[in-house]
Amino acid sequence: MTIPPGGVLLSVRGLRGSDDHASVRGAIRGRDPAAHVDADWPRGLIIVQSDHPPEALRLAVQDAGFITAWLPHPPREVTARGAMATAMRILGLGFAGLVVGTLLGGVAALALIALDPRCGGPGDSGGCAMGIPAFAIGAGLLGAAAGLALGVVRAIRRR
Repeated sequence: MTIPPGGVLLSVRGLRGSDDHASVRGAIRGRDPAAHVDADWPRGLIIVQSDHPPEALRLAVQDAGFITAWLPHPPREVTARGAMATAMRILGLGFAGLVVGTLLGGVAALALIALDPRCGGPGDSGGCAMGIPAFAIGAGLLGAAAGLALGVVRAIRRR
């Protein structure tokens, strides 16, 4: 559904049948008899071509008893394929964060061990070396959480 130049897109909720469709058309034509109304009733979307301001057309439909909003552009349709693709992008970013976080955590732990003179010296029972996996796993979990959060934010911004 594309909005022609000068057209107004209205979202209407509460439509139950052809009587409601007629009421909406009547409300718009009561405000502007020359208005051209094109509707996608199942989605509750109406495109009105009129010389009247969009807010006046929205109020006309609202005064007819329907919840109405003026939309700047058509809402995106959500399909199963699109939802699955979004979920896979989010999971992919989470996995990438896990891998990158684990690698960075391991490198950071090795760097800390190399800089600590007590590690590898006399009396070291291997505690420093045991910290490497703990650092790597912890950083990996933080990276996964950050990747998932990034994926969710990107999915929301695409809407």
